[in-house]
Amino acid sequence: MKSIENKTLVKRFTFTVLMILIFHLLGFITIPGINGKQLAKVANNQALQLLTMFSGGGLNSFSLMSMGLSGFINAQIVVQILQNGVDPKLTLWAKSGEVGRKKLDQFTRVVALIFSFVQSIGITAGINKLANNQFVMQASLWMYLVIGMLMTAGTFLGMWIADQITVKGLGNGTSVIISYGIISRLPQDLGNVVAQNTSHGHVNWVPLVVAGVITVVLGFIIAWFNSSEHRTPIQYATREVLTGKQSYLPLKLIVPGVIPIIFASSIFSIPQTFLSFANSRQQATWYQVFNQFLSMNSITGMIIYCIFIVVFTYIYSSMQFDPEKVAENFTKQEAYIPGVVPGKPTAEYFKRLLNDLALPGSLFLVVISVTPMILSTFFMPDLQIGLTGSSMLIIVGTFTDIRSQVQGLRLKADYKGFLDTSYDFD
Repeated sequence: MKSIENKTLVKRFTFTVLMILIFHLLGFITIPGINGKQLAKVANNQALQLLTMFSGGGLNSFSLMSMGLSGFINAQIVVQILQNGVDPKLTLWAKSGEVGRKKLDQFTRVVALIFSFVQSIGITAGINKLANNQFVMQASLWMYLVIGMLMTAGTFLGMWIADQITVKGLGNGTSVIISYGIISRLPQDLGNVVAQNTSHGHVNWVPLVVAGVITVVLGFIIAWFNSSEHRTPIQYATREVLTGKQSYLPLKLIVPGVIPIIFASSIFSIPQTFLSFANSRQQATWYQVFNQFLSMNSITGMIIYCIFIVVFTYIYSSMQFDPEKVAENFTKQEAYIPGVVPGKPTAEYFKRLLNDLALPGSLFLVVISVTPMILSTFFMPDLQIGLTGSSMLIIVGTFTDIRSQVQGLRLKADYKGFLDTSYDFD
């Protein structure tokens, strides 16, 4: 069994690395008709840095993969909100099992196609404006359409790679690609921080040490909180002697994982992008109002960002863990929670539990995400640690998911004969 386990893990690990390598190589296919030198001049723009995180680093060179999974993530946000009781048809599909899930996947891809095409043209036009119309060499309608089609094709290639990683590799493909984008930027980001704290050949180590300590502390806190879980004791009517007090249902304190962070950041990247591209209108009243509410550099923007995180935590907690379905499965397996009546009371118990876990979980995500932003904006602007908390949450969450999947594969290898066999009980 050990050899089977090792073979499966090596196969999945190798496949994941291969998919990331393909994604990386696609990032070298640059979009024709653009001036890369002009892109380098505006690369420090905050909105572009946020978009780069979702593109897996492809936006650095304005390659085929420049959009990354941004359009797909935005489409997922819209569709999953609509299917949560907003649109009757999508809600019906969500409750129709495998057939409904396939219909939702197809609809999500259609929405992703529209979002990616519109967003790619908007980003190209915005960068061109930031670069004083010197980014696109021949700024014609046809040129923008070609660029939009190429970048949209790159998004769908990224979606396919993410799907392959999820099915055949290790971890959630979307999170893996985003984590790769964050990690690939680390050398460049560290170099920028050191350069900004270097004067006349002398490095100012105090802020660098402070940033290092903050990063290490955040890493330990995130890892500890991310591995914490609530254990609900379970008893089986026909197997109490065998299971005893050892049987329980583990539920993470952050049920949806890093999804609230990814989605909140993705939503904020859209208005920030268009605001940064309209920087020539900074004195206009509408610009100042929108910048106050939709910029992560303002208190109001940070508060709205926090609200998004909290809302998405509650929404995705209920979407990823269905209390009614769990209660139904308990009834079929003759399982129950001590002191809780099976059936509807069990479902109500899990609903209350989800709400109880969502509050501390969402507050934790808010504190870890926003604290570095506050420090970077108001106290240590030279450190550029604004997205450190969000980035570390995504990376730690991704590796935690991979670890859980590895443990599941090991368990399956240990009990292969039992788990791979179907039994009929008359």
